[in-house]
Amino acid sequence: MIAIVGPTASGKSALAMRVAERMGGEIVSADSRQVYRGMDIGTAKPTIEERARIPHHLVDIVDPGERYDVLRYQRDGRAVLAGIRARGRVALVVGGTGLYVRALLDGLELASLPHDPEVRARIESEDPATLHERLRAMDPNAASRVDPRNRRRLVRYLEVATIAGGPVPRVRGAPLAALRIGLRPPREVLVAAIERRVRDMVAQGVLDEARSLVARGIDPRLPSMSAHGYVHWAALLRGEIDLETAIARTARDVRAYSRRQMTWFRRDAAIRWFDPTTTDPLPEIVEAAA
Repeated sequence: MIAIVGPTASGKSALAMRVAERMGGEIVSADSRQVYRGMDIGTAKPTIEERARIPHHLVDIVDPGERYDVLRYQRDGRAVLAGIRARGRVALVVGGTGLYVRALLDGLELASLPHDPEVRARIESEDPATLHERLRAMDPNAASRVDPRNRRRLVRYLEVATIAGGPVPRVRGAPLAALRIGLRPPREVLVAAIERRVRDMVAQGVLDEARSLVARGIDPRLPSMSAHGYVHWAALLRGEIDLETAIARTARDVRAYSRRQMTWFRRDAAIRWFDPTTTDPLPEIVEAAA
């Protein structure tokens, strides 16, 4: 098994396609927004042509109106990996959602964490700043791991801590053996790539995509709608901002997200980092996985 991780727009998908074609692999997405159907352009999903060339898994599996969390991802991902192993193929876990990568590879037993719908409903009524302060008081380690603006994860962490009355140690099983490859281009190169990606989304029709989601009445509080850009594309469609402002705000959000991604992935000492502007990782991946 091979994992290819790194910040958004760093070239993960392109590298994964080359590795899969060279080694007879199948790609398992580790992107928390590509699971949603009808959100293709704004989440930079692999194209129909790419999916025809290489099997892709955990893409387009739920409706944007559904809630999909890391526990469901872990269950689905483990089933997918078992199928790839049974076919004698190479599994490539590819994406920038660090929690999904860890859930799949690091043996976290998320099903053991407690749930209570009533507790969760009470917590969801609070604002993110209050949630983060409460979590810091109950479980400082958990609070340090979660972005104070990530309402969905704050709610889940606080739900667990509230039910348990304090910190809950995570149960770990055996991690899955995987060659972990990280792409880390220079910051200025990444920023330019993010800007290009956002403008390409507009050219490819992301506004029509956003218009369709709005017309369907998708609740903006759902996890699907937190994918970068959709809130700004929706504001543009309502006439609240102009196109250049929507582009600038989307690019700003993606840049900030890319920094948080790197903060997460730097914690994993097993990742072998490459600057794709100077070194092609493919030969080393093939050699290491031989």
